Amino acid sequence: MFGRQFTIILASVIVALPGLAAAQNDAATLELVPCRIDAGPALPTSKARCGTFERAEDPSNPDGAKVSLRVALIPALAVEPAGDPLVFFAGGPGQGAIDSYLSLRGAFEAIRQKRDILLVDQRGTGQSNQLQCPTPSPEEVDAGFDLELAGELATACLDELPGDPRFYTTSVAVDDLDALREALGIEQLNLWGGSYGTRVALHYLKKYPENTRSVIIDGVIAADQLLGPDLSIAAEASLQQLFSRCREDAACNDRYPALEATFDELMAELRETPTTVSLAHPRTGEIIEQRIGYEELMGVVRLATYQPLMRAMLPLMISEASNDRFQMIAANTTMLNETFPEMMAMGMHNAVVCSEDAPRYSDDDGLQELRQEAYMGDVQFEYLRAVCRVWPEGVVDANFHEPVTSDKPVLLLSGEFDPVTPPANAERALETLSNATHIVAPEQGHIISSLGCMPRLIGKFVDTADPSAIDAECVERLRGTAFFTSPTGPTP
Repeated sequence: MFGRQFTIILASVIVALPGLAAAQNDAATLELVPCRIDAGPALPTSKARCGTFERAEDPSNPDGAKVSLRVALIPALAVEPAGDPLVFFAGGPGQGAIDSYLSLRGAFEAIRQKRDILLVDQRGTGQSNQLQCPTPSPEEVDAGFDLELAGELATACLDELPGDPRFYTTSVAVDDLDALREALGIEQLNLWGGSYGTRVALHYLKKYPENTRSVIIDGVIAADQLLGPDLSIAAEASLQQLFSRCREDAACNDRYPALEATFDELMAELRETPTTVSLAHPRTGEIIEQRIGYEELMGVVRLATYQPLMRAMLPLMISEASNDRFQMIAANTTMLNETFPEMMAMGMHNAVVCSEDAPRYSDDDGLQELRQEAYMGDVQFEYLRAVCRVWPEGVVDANFHEPVTSDKPVLLLSGEFDPVTPPANAERALETLSNATHIVAPEQGHIISSLGCMPRLIGKFVDTADPSAIDAECVERLRGTAFFTSPTGPTP
């Protein structure tokens, strides 16, 4: 389910502790020892205290098979940290918390002044019995969006998983976290969730309100929303925002007149006649061949709209490709094809979506026409449905999709141009959160916690647990990156 098919998957990433080190000694099943967490050569490492927390794979059978959850505790800078750490929930679904935290850790430095950061690779991700699907053969990759093959690949994945996917859902994961909280002797947790992690944070708040002190959700999925049906619609809206911004920008409009029409023509051309590009591998320098069809263009465009720098480069990439210069698209495709399988545990992804979302999909949801009009079409949605037809449904709490009603302090964050979790999602969740505020970062994409003044603001929010104390005026000064008018950057 990678290669040409990776676009379908994206929904859809210590020292002795006065506060917590003593508490963990009371839990016979959990021992934290000094370690260094590492997400790869391109990312920073961090000292921590690490361990594994044993949980029953099947919650109804405590004497059955066990799942070892990877835990890392990053210490606060304070000599005497607060007793309520921040827990980080990763996105996906399918990303591990430890690796994802390291790529975003600058967002949490203000919080770490006073509080420890507690990281748990959710079951099925990272080093917690990762449920990963095997990489398909080149022949399977070349089959593209074959829905029958999607079911066959999902069946093959199920046969090789190291666990029963019915027990790798959000409902089970929040129970894991609360058991860990109790084992560590922590009274309350502060929660940060990004993208799919907002679903986890909101469900923990719903299920364990007394154990929740504050919540930050960035790139929100409201509890009563489904992953899948509107993904291509949100992606289309974000791309239209980019086209509009380019038309209104004199330098962009002069360099790329009729950008939207150029893109439409390019998509039609590649759908009819894919091409093959020779290029130097972006990482190794080796000369490779990369196929470029409409699927590859669709994937690059979608992921480029996630963050401001890539959005700024997208008109240039479209223009270059429309003039038969596909190297930029090919380089991005190559890197995505290689990194995506490492980032996302697709078995866990399927366990979540096929249990929590797909059973509620409808052929009459009123969105089919909008999906078909979007540049991504409905292939992603139909692919998910094909996978979930063969995937077993897992454990889902009866009230899972009920809106979260709470008076706990909640800070909701959105990027104005987010292509997957637009600000309207947060507004939907906000309706039943009586002690909350929503901050929208202008001209930004997916996940804004690390941008501009946001680390300071989320630090203050966790410190005060008071949404009304947050002055978000500094966020209004954020702007998107100036459009690239040449490979060297924007017009001076």
